[in-house]
Amino acid sequence: MPITPASARQPAVRLWLLTCLGFVALMVFVGGVTRLTESGLSIVEWNVITGSLPPLSDAAWDEEFAKYQTSPEFQQVNSHFTLADFKQIFWLEWLHRLLGRITGLVFFLPLLYFAARRQIDRPLAWHMSVAVVLVAMQGGVGWVMVASGLENAPMVSPVKLASHLSLALIVFAWTIWGYWQLRGTARHLLPSGSLSLAARVLTLIVGIQILFGAFVAGWDAGMIYNSWPLMDGMFMPPYIYENGGADALSHIPSVQWQHRTFAYLVTFATLCYAALAWSRSSAQNRKYLRMLLSVILVQMLLGIFTIIYEVPIALASAHQLMAVVLWVACVHQCYVFPLRRVDGLQFDQSHGIVARNTSV
Repeated sequence: MPITPASARQPAVRLWLLTCLGFVALMVFVGGVTRLTESGLSIVEWNVITGSLPPLSDAAWDEEFAKYQTSPEFQQVNSHFTLADFKQIFWLEWLHRLLGRITGLVFFLPLLYFAARRQIDRPLAWHMSVAVVLVAMQGGVGWVMVASGLENAPMVSPVKLASHLSLALIVFAWTIWGYWQLRGTARHLLPSGSLSLAARVLTLIVGIQILFGAFVAGWDAGMIYNSWPLMDGMFMPPYIYENGGADALSHIPSVQWQHRTFAYLVTFATLCYAALAWSRSSAQNRKYLRMLLSVILVQMLLGIFTIIYEVPIALASAHQLMAVVLWVACVHQCYVFPLRRVDGLQFDQSHGIVARNTSV
């Protein structure tokens, strides 16, 4: 069911959705930095309410540090840590969790307010209710991921890390789709056949590449073969797929090779899609296609430099954020070229796109 102009007339509703998107993007960024600084296992409990406050006394800090000292990370990696060292990694993980709680409230409380005052229509209310559920699930998946690093090996499960990132991308895509509907962002009236399918294939390919990137991060696979275009003089390192691909997501050289090689496919697919869509796009969507091409170029360069310079935090964080931008750009093409007729909006029939648009 389409989101109607009734909700779109409320500027506060549009601002709310933009705020939700901003918090999700911030969570992805802070989560990436938390991982890169190896701060994610510093808090060994998940207390949804009481964990909102940091230690407020020396005794509380000693207690928190004592809990950390029972973890595999302290015992196997950071046994030299003092309380001062612990505080440095604690604060970033605490901030990440605090932002998660705030993000949940930013999604949930305004939804209740706008629904109670009938400032949003039923389709948007249901749409954002699903978003609230997804955000709650994201918190649970985040803890499951952290807990996987508190058992034996002092590292989170790459599979659970990839799941955590995937759900964040889904939350962002779901929310921004609702915002585009609310805003009346231009889109085609009728399905565009092969182009509608191509947009979704491209989005799937980009999503797979982001998952490959999550496995690179989970295994610290970017710390080896720090050269480009070859991997220490080789196109493919030795011993890849010796087990018939059974260890493709756990053999570190394989993990990096897949991410590097798949990047070429992503770039080629993006170029092909842009060429296919260009002649069938409005002037406005051609601007978005140019943006898509610019993003894929920047993302490729960020990936190359991240490898060459052995994963510096600034470059790796930018690479992760740009992956989100690329993902959203692809999702936008899915929005522009629907799989089925879009009803409930006013269209400019001469151009085949939505006529209504707003300033926000």
